Amino acid sequence: MTISELDIISLNDFPVYKEPIINYVNEHWNVVIKPFTYVVNQCFSKSGFLPQTYIMVKHDEIIGFYQLVEQELLIRKDLSPWITCVFIDENQRGNRFSARLLEHGRTIAGSLGFQKVYLTTNHIQFYEKFGFREIGLSNFINGSPSKIYEHDTIK
Repeated sequence: MTISELDIISLNDFPVYKEPIINYVNEHWNVVIKPFTYVVNQCFSKSGFLPQTYIMVKHDEIIGFYQLVEQELLIRKDLSPWITCVFIDENQRGNRFSARLLEHGRTIAGSLGFQKVYLTTNHIQFYEKFGFREIGLSNFINGSPSKIYEHDTIK
């Protein structure tokens, strides 16, 4: 199937993108390649709906992605689900594509029955402009600190 316009697709629905998205992440955001690839592989071996990998494509080219996971790589484990690995290609930034990915993630989480969705980041004052609220701090399992944000899901 050819995707001619901007679209957000599920990797499960378009498994042909598995290797291209892994290669893309390795090239553009290598620091997350291990956890990203782990989640990609879990997408195809899971028993429930989570985790999921979503890819933003424009004219069949990958321009962004995010993952929706049950648990983030944080010490804190009482919150779920998480939007993670949100990324827009540097050449596509400034077009509000991050807003579209985040709205998509909130909608998917809402369709699964969740009331809230969470993310963790050190990008201060970025996610707030999309309505995310800081609710606390935690540490990643490697010990580095991070802020936790939440937003209502969309139903």
